Amino acid sequence: MMHTHVLIYDGYVSFEIMLATYLMKTKGDIVTVGLTREPVRTYEDLLVMPSTSLEDIDAAEIDLLIIPGGDISGLLEHTHLAALVQALDAQERFIAAICSATDLLQHYGMLEDRYAVTNAATHIDDLVRVDRNLITARANGYADFAIELGRMLNIYKDEADLEETIQYFKYHRNG
Repeated sequence: MMHTHVLIYDGYVSFEIMLATYLMKTKGDIVTVGLTREPVRTYEDLLVMPSTSLEDIDAAEIDLLIIPGGDISGLLEHTHLAALVQALDAQERFIAAICSATDLLQHYGMLEDRYAVTNAATHIDDLVRVDRNLITARANGYADFAIELGRMLNIYKDEADLEETIQYFKYHRNG
């Protein structure tokens, strides 16, 4: 069973990760991780209770860490989060960052010599980029982000399953 952890923090944008968590849930559990165990308020003004706190998780238990975009200002100097993300990368665990979360990874020094997309990279047309264990995406690439995460983590039964997922979630076509 796959263990997907999702970082949640005040001001995170929930729509960017909803499809990704929906797809990852098909292969395992979703653990929401707060900076503390206190509820957080999303950008959309939803109140969300974390399953656990950042200090209570072990990197060895994480197969995938998803970091949504939003107001990352409170995360930039968070040394425990930086250490966790860098440890996951060193262990070649999967890390997924979308929108401003890509800027967070860049701030932590993790995108040097990596094939990545960030909000700051205005000359890049790609919505999503994959580099080994790392996937980065622009906010409007949320469907591609989720689909590529599924491909990276091998959740599709076969090519037909992948194609059906693309048609349904990206192009809104039934069957």
